Amino acid sequence: MRRKFLVNIVFLLAVSVLVKAFWVLGIDRTVQNMVGETVYGSYFSLFSFSVLFTLLLDMGLSGFNTRAVSADPTRVRLWFGNVLLLRLLLTAAYFIVTLSVALALGYPRWQLSLLLVLMLNQVMASMILWLRSSISGMQYLFLDSLLSVADRLVMIIICSILLWGGLTEGPFLIRWFVWAQTAAYFIVMVVALTVVIRRGGVSGVRPDARVLRSIIITGLPYAAVVFAMTLYWRIDAVLLERLLPDGAREAGIYAQAFRLFDAMAMIPVMFGGLLLPIMSRELASGRDIKPLASMAGRMLLAPLGVAAVTLATFPGELLDLLYASPAAGATTAFIFLMITLLPVSVVYIFSTILTAAGRFKLLGIITLSGMVLNITLNCILIPAHLAPGAAFTALITQLFVALACMVAAEKTMFRMLNTRRVLLYLIMLALTFAAGRLLKLTDMPWIASAAIQLLTGLAVALAFRMIEPLKSLKLMTERPNSI
Repeated sequence: MRRKFLVNIVFLLAVSVLVKAFWVLGIDRTVQNMVGETVYGSYFSLFSFSVLFTLLLDMGLSGFNTRAVSADPTRVRLWFGNVLLLRLLLTAAYFIVTLSVALALGYPRWQLSLLLVLMLNQVMASMILWLRSSISGMQYLFLDSLLSVADRLVMIIICSILLWGGLTEGPFLIRWFVWAQTAAYFIVMVVALTVVIRRGGVSGVRPDARVLRSIIITGLPYAAVVFAMTLYWRIDAVLLERLLPDGAREAGIYAQAFRLFDAMAMIPVMFGGLLLPIMSRELASGRDIKPLASMAGRMLLAPLGVAAVTLATFPGELLDLLYASPAAGATTAFIFLMITLLPVSVVYIFSTILTAAGRFKLLGIITLSGMVLNITLNCILIPAHLAPGAAFTALITQLFVALACMVAAEKTMFRMLNTRRVLLYLIMLALTFAAGRLLKLTDMPWIASAAIQLLTGLAVALAFRMIEPLKSLKLMTERPNSI
């Protein structure tokens, strides 16, 4: 199982770096530069708002489904009709609740029309996640990896035509960007649906009230986790736009800092997505998951930590490279968000362990507490400190959730970290930071300085055995039955 995880995560990272890097740096950034901070800020806030109530679309079904199907793949065929019916009902609830709240908040008509399309996109995105949960649960991890980047790949193709194909006259409109997402989600949803029907042996839709009730009751604890994590991940942009007089512009400034953070945060998300079905299968078979969890931690925490510190060392230079007119507040927010990548990685390792073990109640308490902390701090810090206040809130929230998940996993499951390794990790980050500060004192171009800083940090990680590439390569090339 460790070999399967390693092969798939290496492939997924390679593909994702290429696809998502071009999406973030080539497409998304270009759109913001074309439409301006205020227009993009309104879109970013509306997008975040459309995400807030996606719990109603899923009710924790995707994460629960991954774990359940991993233990028994025949559940795909047995549950398909019931879950499909449930999702139709949940979609209606999502539209009613989201639109009601939007009307209560006083969104104007043009924002409501854009919000409707974004909500449709969320319905399809949620559907894709559920279908992918069945695919990964059946252990088609390579196929799931392809589908995880397929929507972005299709968006890149469509948006590239709109941006540089010369098919349109006049300025680029934000609604074109939104409709491109709609087309991409629809195409990938149809492909994923076809795969599940064929690979899962689905022959028809046969709703069963007892099965449906069992799925809902069992999935509710996970739904609370998903809701809390979604809320404290996305509500900052909404609060920026709603709480401040010039909220749309401030949300656009925050989006400048958030963009690269969101792209890099997809790496621990992918780790968690691949770990969950494998860990669930291993636990269902009575096998020890500690070696797998330890390997995943080493692969993720050290390289991403070094990368985060390197990026945080050159915030102004990076934002100047990315944007036509980066705002001053974006620099401070960017530093806070890069540091936030460290606890985010810890969260996805240890929350996946808790999810695979079925510790939903404990995880729910942690994430709901994080949600309350996030909303409270945002309401205090955003009016006083604007976008940097939202970024600092994200850092504090993720630190709290990371520490709580780590303690919970080690108290209820097993010890994975020790004092010596934590100390070595902190020394590695400190040496990486020191190297960057020294390099900034030279006349070297900042890109060259950043590259040397990154390599220095990775060299320290190798020396401290925080990463072990030769061991990983050997594991990847061994025959599966030798593991």
